[in-house]
Amino acid sequence: MRRLLCLGLLTCVSLSAQVAPIPASTQLSGDPFFVKKTWFIGGAGNWDYLTIDSAAQRLYIAHGPVVQVVDLGSGDLIAQISGFVEAHSVALDDTGAYAYVSDGRADAVDVVDRRRLAIDSTIPIHCSPRSIAFEPNSKLVFAICGANTAIPTAPKPPVRPRAAGSSRTMPPTETPEQPELSGISHVVVIDTEKKNVIADLAVAGDFRFAQADGDGNVYVSVGEAHQNWLENGKAVHADLPQRVARLDGPAVAASAHRQLDAQSSPTPSPIQPVHFDWSRNANPGAELRFIPLRSGCANPQGLDVDSRHLRLFLACGDQKLLVLNAGAGDPVASLTTGPGDEAIAYDRDRGLIFVANGAGYGSVTIIRQDAVTDSYSVIQNLPTRERARTLAVDSSTGEVYLVTDYNGVDLTKTGGIGTLQMTPVQGSFQVLAIGH
Repeated sequence: MRRLLCLGLLTCVSLSAQVAPIPASTQLSGDPFFVKKTWFIGGAGNWDYLTIDSAAQRLYIAHGPVVQVVDLGSGDLIAQISGFVEAHSVALDDTGAYAYVSDGRADAVDVVDRRRLAIDSTIPIHCSPRSIAFEPNSKLVFAICGANTAIPTAPKPPVRPRAAGSSRTMPPTETPEQPELSGISHVVVIDTEKKNVIADLAVAGDFRFAQADGDGNVYVSVGEAHQNWLENGKAVHADLPQRVARLDGPAVAASAHRQLDAQSSPTPSPIQPVHFDWSRNANPGAELRFIPLRSGCANPQGLDVDSRHLRLFLACGDQKLLVLNAGAGDPVASLTTGPGDEAIAYDRDRGLIFVANGAGYGSVTIIRQDAVTDSYSVIQNLPTRERARTLAVDSSTGEVYLVTDYNGVDLTKTGGIGTLQMTPVQGSFQVLAIGH
């Protein structure tokens, strides 16, 4: 009887794997991941991306008007950096001195002193950034303003026609020039040594999440977009596909500095950033290349990079993780994840990929990489909490961190069916620590 039961269970597992390839955590043998700790740290407002400083054992949380800093050893909230309008993402430099925070609604990047845990300076960029990445080889920060938020809020002069792909420096009173078309994102490039903007890249498509690979490149997921412009008095429309952009940090720095060195003024004046108009270029050149998505990936979001094996990991809105060759863009693997997959974290030392699925009940899909055979498999789907949609991995310990809160209903307010609104429960904002 026991032998028949075991055979039946094996058959069920085999059949179920064909329709639902994600195993439940209870089906795993060995040492599965689980939620080890929950730290309630409080705070109000929406949150976005998480960043870990493994050397200092600190977790940075972009949380509305503040950046919260949590000690990973104790779970204590050691600082709450204020002064932001709406913080979205934190990029750490390689010196341990500064962090760069994209402040979306302020149209700025704020420089945070990591020793004092306070804002050191603010860099206006004239568009609303969300994702941000530090590229260590060129010492540049790349702030990403997506197509829906890239239009500058400051007054701008009339657009003057110029050749596609051209670049120029902007006079002191000008803001970045905007072509008469939609579907354009801006990548604002900041020199971290001088703490000023050196270039503004106008690029076609909806640029989303940026990740540096440590070898000079910054990869950005690009959603589909639509362009509309006038050409010889006629309306022109173009559909831009989903893809991945690869920015070469040192090449961007060299191009920008060549233009900046050409600036001449009889009197001392602030250096003006270079504006590169790549809004209609399929592949502008060495500075920016596009990697096509030859395999299906609806609504690409978060990504991470395995620079050692030239692999890209891309979260897709259709509950998939797509693995790509970072050079040619050829698809390597496609795996089922979960609803609302938005952020990815790659643990290079352990060959594990974590995908945060924030919709539904919330889960983390854990994928094992076999670099020898270049194969990938889902090893666990761990239930977490609703809206736990962003995450970060501590490379020194292998632990993974997510944040979320509880929603409740105010039953003291009267109303009919459909009028009750869910609101965050005060003090419920929490950090989830996942490990073995």
